[in-house]
Amino acid sequence: MVSGISAQSYDIIERRNPWNAGTNVTGIMLDSLTTSYAELYGKNTHGDFRNYYEANQLWSAGAVAKSITHLKNYSLTGSFSFDQTSDKNMCGSMFIHPGFYPVDILEFTPGRKDLQTYSFMGGIATNIAPHWRIGGKMNFASANYSKRKDLRHTNYRLDLKVAPGIMYYSNDYAIGLSYIFGKNSESVKAEEVGTASTPYYAFLDKGLMYGAYETWEGSGIHLNESGINGFPIKELSHGIAVQLQWKSFYGDVEYSHSSGSAGEKESIWFKFPTHRITSHLNYRFTRGKAEHFIRLNLTWSHQVNNENVLGEETSNGVTTTYVYGSNRIFERNIFSVQPEYELINRCGELRAGMNITASKSLTTQMFPYSVSQTMICGDAYLSGTVHLGRFDLKVTGSFSTGNYSEKDKTANTNTEAGDPPYRLMDYYNLQNEYATASRVMFNLGVRYNFHRGIYAEIQTSYTHGFNLKYIEGASRWNEAIKLGYTF
Repeated sequence: MVSGISAQSYDIIERRNPWNAGTNVTGIMLDSLTTSYAELYGKNTHGDFRNYYEANQLWSAGAVAKSITHLKNYSLTGSFSFDQTSDKNMCGSMFIHPGFYPVDILEFTPGRKDLQTYSFMGGIATNIAPHWRIGGKMNFASANYSKRKDLRHTNYRLDLKVAPGIMYYSNDYAIGLSYIFGKNSESVKAEEVGTASTPYYAFLDKGLMYGAYETWEGSGIHLNESGINGFPIKELSHGIAVQLQWKSFYGDVEYSHSSGSAGEKESIWFKFPTHRITSHLNYRFTRGKAEHFIRLNLTWSHQVNNENVLGEETSNGVTTTYVYGSNRIFERNIFSVQPEYELINRCGELRAGMNITASKSLTTQMFPYSVSQTMICGDAYLSGTVHLGRFDLKVTGSFSTGNYSEKDKTANTNTEAGDPPYRLMDYYNLQNEYATASRVMFNLGVRYNFHRGIYAEIQTSYTHGFNLKYIEGASRWNEAIKLGYTF
């Protein structure tokens, strides 16, 4: 073990055990370091280099506490956090996590939005027999999101993941198996309180910014459907993961399948199944008093979105909704690879890595038109921490860039093709430019460690974009202050 390891921050201790990157909580028993911390923070972000759904100015404050504890026959891990974020002059996506689902709803009146997020994680692992361990881990998060200016909306989101696991270990190797159950849901409830000379419009994005643009109460937006409370959307997933560690090498593979839907009861507007594969590879070695880590993270997902064709029939005063069929309107494949190197010694830490993401999307909302998009984005980063007595100096730099291409296709047909589906071109250009624009980011932080584990930290970061055509500004700033306690 590297001397002085107890002085390392929680995230470094968490990363040094590769099992923490996966879903099998029994892996925490392969490390012996106990660490905990609690922290209060405040952040301020401002600048016009931002995505179309982000605010030009926002602040947030919150608290977080995390712990890894090893006792005689079992180990525990847990965390709790709360965050309050307030955004000014914000419009665009009405969802809490834009892009998470294959559909999105946009509104166009800038105003203040407030987001509150609560999260909890708890896990336990224990020995049940010689060479055998079992455990379980649960992650839970809830969020509420509100805008108090017409067009107003209130969102509620829940995320849950439960992963029981088992491990067999002997001498230099360990084999694990875990099951993963996941559920996430969000509801968007819109309302108009005041009076306006012109109606408020909304846009339902069904992929690549093609979709329905009409008044927010229109039937094509689904925000004001009879008998349905807002726009509900959810996913249920089941998965399995296998882990293997042999001496200093660790690897895992996780597969999950999710079934997603938008709507409720008989009125299901969209169904979107998703396949996901995730893998983590890690090799650790020691040279002198330094520890070295080589990591490789891989992710792949394939998602399709089918829009149902619904109809209603009324008999004896009872209206029944029927599904007459469905059309595949969108699909996307995403693959990412992230290699990383990390060095830890008495003087500090060094991390260097990159992340390359390739995605291919296809929208087929209206026959005979189809549009495909290919996008590749990459970033490289270098970060380091130097311990100078009671001070920790943290520096990070990164560079990101990307590009995309698009192809339109019209199939041959014996009948005259109608007008192509509506596209929100201005927002599409903003979204793509933000994803692919070349940029540099610099971050500087200073932490002072008081006696008895108390610390104070300040951070600032600056991001600058290059060769911008649609985004208003090239700069984005962030400042943060933290006060914490390690124990």
